Amino acid sequence: MCTTLADLQADAPMASSPKEAVFATLRVIFLWFSVYVAASLASTVALLLTGRGGDGIADMPVWVIAFSMTAMWSVYLVAMPRLLPFEERHPRYTFRSWFTARDVAIGVPLGIAGQLVLVNVVNWPLSRLFPDTFSFEEVSQRAEDISSTAPGFWMVLLVIVVVIGAPVIEEIVYRGSLQTALVSTAGKWGGIVITAALFAAIHLAPVEFPGLFAFALLLGIVRQRSGTLGAPIVTHLAFNATGLLLVSLL
Repeated sequence: MCTTLADLQADAPMASSPKEAVFATLRVIFLWFSVYVAASLASTVALLLTGRGGDGIADMPVWVIAFSMTAMWSVYLVAMPRLLPFEERHPRYTFRSWFTARDVAIGVPLGIAGQLVLVNVVNWPLSRLFPDTFSFEEVSQRAEDISSTAPGFWMVLLVIVVVIGAPVIEEIVYRGSLQTALVSTAGKWGGIVITAALFAAIHLAPVEFPGLFAFALLLGIVRQRSGTLGAPIVTHLAFNATGLLLVSLL
């Protein structure tokens, strides 16, 4: 049976003082960061093995990106559910129990709205204050670069990586393991906000940070309210699919 976020919060030993809560939160962040470093190293090694380690993302074939991401995701899936568990059993045993028709009904419109409305609302005032930095062209540049790596049939592999793989793995890691642990140490909103900030930061794209942070807050709230990962995974999937469709059509 899948253990929900509410179950974990009820069972988790809460820190008895603000100081203990801070140390417990820092410990969670340290464990996550250790896995992040190891996963990033695995991704770098994979790139070096392909001989494309020095290429920019726009110059990499999509299979190289997929190989690199698979190496990174493998480390995440092995380490995170063990260091910061959020279920009684490993996610591979409970994956199907996360999804319901309600998750799809909620997640698809939320993901589309997140891409078309939320990100643009967040970036609009920034584009007025800093037009050269936060223009639509700058914000969408990386997505366009990734899309350009997959001509013709290779687009199928790109969709598997961006629309399916990334949402599933990132939600297991961030809204599953990391947010669950941080909510138990820093409280509901502290856990959601810290997780969202870390999620936006690891994309290493400052111009995308505001929009990603806002969307990650939405994912965190969806995770908290639903108690399982089905709804945030579907929301994330719809968000990525909409973004990929936009840059492919423009």
